[in-house]
Amino acid sequence: MPTLEDVARRAGVSTATVSKVLSNTPYFTEATRNKVMLAVKEIGYVPNLAARALSSGRTQIIAVVFPYVYDAIFADPRILCVMEGIDAECNLRGYNLLISTPRLIEGAVDENYLQLIQSGYLDGVIALNHVPFASVLDPVLKKGIPAVSIGGHAAAYSVSSDHHAGGVLIMQHLLELGHRRIGIITVPDNINIGTEQLLQGIRDAAQAHGLNFDDLPKAVGDYSTASGADGAAQLLQQHPDLTALLCLNDRMAMGALQEAHRLGLRVPDQLTITGYDDIPAAATTVPPLTTIDQHSLTTGYEASRMLFDLLDGQKPESKIIPVELVIRSSSAPPIR
Repeated sequence: MPTLEDVARRAGVSTATVSKVLSNTPYFTEATRNKVMLAVKEIGYVPNLAARALSSGRTQIIAVVFPYVYDAIFADPRILCVMEGIDAECNLRGYNLLISTPRLIEGAVDENYLQLIQSGYLDGVIALNHVPFASVLDPVLKKGIPAVSIGGHAAAYSVSSDHHAGGVLIMQHLLELGHRRIGIITVPDNINIGTEQLLQGIRDAAQAHGLNFDDLPKAVGDYSTASGADGAAQLLQQHPDLTALLCLNDRMAMGALQEAHRLGLRVPDQLTITGYDDIPAAATTVPPLTTIDQHSLTTGYEASRMLFDLLDGQKPESKIIPVELVIRSSSAPPIR
């Protein structure tokens, strides 16, 4: 099996240089790094991660945490986009990802998660915004592990989409089209900070146009496609005069589209439907979905970069990622 010394001989540098390059130590030229990495590839050297952790004080492992709050979380396209961004940056830095999905029991995380945090196994933690941040991040911060939240936590560095602006944009779009009879497929109260900000944006846009948010019909979903279909069925049965459904994510909007098709309603001629997230499938629904692009891939990149800044001893500023209204064929002025 090739050794560190073999890499050094092949690259024409010292073993100390090889070790530092493989540990992502700065201050080496690009030429030296390339020489070492080429030698590693040519001779098939595999670093001993345990030995590296002992010598550097780092495990090169980042945990991405999102409690198991609903069955389809691993198939959530928005989560996958964020994870892609996180993974790309970690891979670039030579770090490995560990995914932790602690179970929540009466608002508290399970013992296995607490043991992981206390183990010294993690260099840093990124918590996704489906989590109750206090339960998940408080033990991390108490342990002194660098942490970044995607969504917001009072004591942690954070990367967030501008959800308030997203709420304003999507509601304003419907109102400017002329809709006033709008149903909302929402999610349970206080599920995360981002959702609260999104709803506040919707509320503010409605109020600016003389519409009382509290008077708008609502159905509660759980982010899934099935719950979107159920919510649409409930709203359209109870309020058949609705001209638009505003859904708090694309998957629920896709379910609403399915229910509209089942009921024989033409979208957008008879019913406008909008989503939120701009997942890849949003461009391929029938009709393609009007939504808000919250740039999930960028969010993942930025969260990783912020965490690496923390690991390097910097104090980065929390970031808000701008969002964008994406108008497609599922929205149009009301005809009734």
